[in-house]
Amino acid sequence: MTGPLLLKESDMRGVAETVDSLSASTRINAAVVRHRVADHLSLAKPRLSFMVLLSALVGFWLASPSQVDVIKLLWFAIGTFLVVAGANAFNQVLERSEDALMQRTADRPIPAGRLSVGPALGTATLFAVIGITLLLLFSNWATALLSVAALFIYVGIYTSLKRRSVWSTFAGALSGAIPPLMGWCAVEGHLPLEAWSLFGMLFFWQFPHTWAIAVNHREDYERVGYPILPLIDSSGWATRVQTVLASIALLGVSLLPTFLGTTGWVYFTGALVLGTFFVISSARFGDGRERKRAGELLMASLIYLPLVLVLLTLDRRLV
Repeated sequence: MTGPLLLKESDMRGVAETVDSLSASTRINAAVVRHRVADHLSLAKPRLSFMVLLSALVGFWLASPSQVDVIKLLWFAIGTFLVVAGANAFNQVLERSEDALMQRTADRPIPAGRLSVGPALGTATLFAVIGITLLLLFSNWATALLSVAALFIYVGIYTSLKRRSVWSTFAGALSGAIPPLMGWCAVEGHLPLEAWSLFGMLFFWQFPHTWAIAVNHREDYERVGYPILPLIDSSGWATRVQTVLASIALLGVSLLPTFLGTTGWVYFTGALVLGTFFVISSARFGDGRERKRAGELLMASLIYLPLVLVLLTLDRRLV
């Protein structure tokens, strides 16, 4: 009687070990899947995509009447986020060699070897196609066309110029300023002067912001050979002048929404104070030689834009 009992006990131990082994294998496979999904999602640069989406939603909000179409807003937000995510993913595919040389980007999925080009390209295409389709179906053809233009400029022009010309910054600023136009166009179907004032704000903001980033990561940018203005301006004069001029232009265009009747004087006062602060930070940036000043300008740009967008949102006048 003890023989069969011992056999059963050993069988039970074997089954338990098998179950433990399968459980461990399942946990490992689940972890691999989670990490792979996380890598694909990180191609979208979620924080950057959400910032761009915020500017697009401000355009949608300012163009909306008293009753905002929440369903339309939701589909617009999803579509816009996916188009931006697709643009960022395409950018990572095309810049994989450069990313591998830069300390701040070397751990991205493709240069780090966690994703190959094929799957990453598939993810980028999926993001972009679904996003454009949603904008076409639930917004209008003009909004979808603007998203295609922003995608093309960012991927086809900005990314290709980045290692060849200082004009890449202009192309990047152009593509980054289109989302507010998309938001306005999704509601009204056309682009009045009020919408272009938002475009101007995003456009001029990006020059000091981009140049501050380049100086903060000078070694990385020089290692790759990106011809960003502060890094190739030997005298520093062009950097000093253009940074201040861009911030002054930003201050001027940021006041237009009040004169155009889009916002009230609360926004005007806040935009004036924030814009003046930004101009001062740009002047202190000087010739772009000091990293401390670049860090201050970068922080100023990251404070300025969200606060101005919030003020626009809170102090809008119904159209």
